[in-house]
Amino acid sequence: MPQPTGITPPATDIVTLSLISHTNAGKTTLARTLLRRDVGEVRDAAHVTLFNESYTLIEHDARMLRLWDTPGFGDSARLLKRLQREKNPVLWFLSQTWDRITDKPLWCSQQALKNVRDEADVVLYLVNATEPPEVAAYIKPEMAILGWVGKPVLVLLNQTGPAQDPSIEDTEAQAWKEHLSQYDFVRDVIRLDAFARCWVQEDVLMETLSPLMSEVKAQPFKHLKRAWHERNVTLFRQSSRVLSELLTAAVVDGIEVRSETLMEKVGIGRSELNKEYQDAREKLAARLADRVVSTTNRLIEIHVLEGEAARALGRLTSEHFHTPQQVPEAIWSVVGSVAGGAMGGLIADLKMGGMTFGVGALVGGLAAGIGAYALIKSYNLVRGNDHRLHWSREHFREQVRLAMLTYLAVAHFGRGRGEWQESAEPAHWNSVVTVVLDEHEIGIERLWKEGVEKGALPAALSKTAQSLIYDCLSCVLVRLYPQAELDL
Repeated sequence: MPQPTGITPPATDIVTLSLISHTNAGKTTLARTLLRRDVGEVRDAAHVTLFNESYTLIEHDARMLRLWDTPGFGDSARLLKRLQREKNPVLWFLSQTWDRITDKPLWCSQQALKNVRDEADVVLYLVNATEPPEVAAYIKPEMAILGWVGKPVLVLLNQTGPAQDPSIEDTEAQAWKEHLSQYDFVRDVIRLDAFARCWVQEDVLMETLSPLMSEVKAQPFKHLKRAWHERNVTLFRQSSRVLSELLTAAVVDGIEVRSETLMEKVGIGRSELNKEYQDAREKLAARLADRVVSTTNRLIEIHVLEGEAARALGRLTSEHFHTPQQVPEAIWSVVGSVAGGAMGGLIADLKMGGMTFGVGALVGGLAAGIGAYALIKSYNLVRGNDHRLHWSREHFREQVRLAMLTYLAVAHFGRGRGEWQESAEPAHWNSVVTVVLDEHEIGIERLWKEGVEKGALPAALSKTAQSLIYDCLSCVLVRLYPQAELDL
């Protein structure tokens, strides 16, 4: 994609969005997530942003999408009263120079309103979705002020918490739409949480903005919207390639272990061979753990986040080791999810040889979400075409699940949230991933057989793995965001 030229495009080719809200609603945090870099100052306090700040969201072919971060409304009720009291509110407004030290709330309200009036093509009005719309007392006066300005407004629901089932999210958005339907300048309401947004939601934002543009700005915005989408798709393809390398390595990896003697096959004198098998498990598990950490860190880098995965793996002792056959399947149906918060526990178990399925599994959160029983059961490794021990087909299937959940965890981590950290992820992700795994069962088995049973070369496996994970992730995103028009 062409780089910015440093030359300011003509005004007709600059599309401007003003991000505004009641003070301390998370404007700067969202700006950081959309811009993919740290800007401004973020603190849990009112009036942290005192001046209007302009940033370039994207620049492409002499066109620019610009975002203004504003101080926010500090005392919107008082500002509205002043506007209503004046015979000529426009003249009065332009003549005011309130002291930002002695009357900071009114000063901030004035700065925000001035930016919207003078700069915005479309207003992005951010609201705190943790409170119902009818409870937020600031909404009514701020809507009246925005109506006075006369610019189209798109309402963004922020602080929505972790992603939920689409039906639940639609219900929440609909409640806000109904409450704001009395204001004809409010053109739509969408969810866009600075902490947990996904690039697909950014595309929804751009799609929603299209009909709000004036005739003059419609064509430049159409071009910028496409450039934004192409950039996101490029990141998606890069992520798929990284995950395909993880899956390719999984089916290629193997450990040399001698064949069983006739006596050992009937269970006599197996102690030495069992020790070789356990050593093989531990080596394979440690390698897998290292690959998962490396892959997660590469995804973090691709998504322009900061921090690293699995800095602390936890300490688990051998007294918690169990053989797979001793772990009842029912345990795993009541333990939490694996992506995010459970990642450290999973990797710790793998580092310890993949056998810490007592307290370690509970601490890490190994769960039905990753098919934990299948993961444990499948530690009975299989011999491949090369006579080495490899991960079994069942185990590999769960590694595909882990790859998808890892991607979702990183792709939904907004930069405004700060440095990457593991956290509990939405439970419905597991349900969606399970459906997609079932749909791609044949492809997953084919990749495993090509690597383990047929000994295909890594180059050929990599192409198959990339196609598989790309299709799987695409299907997951379509199900998580049915309202999005994905063009992958």
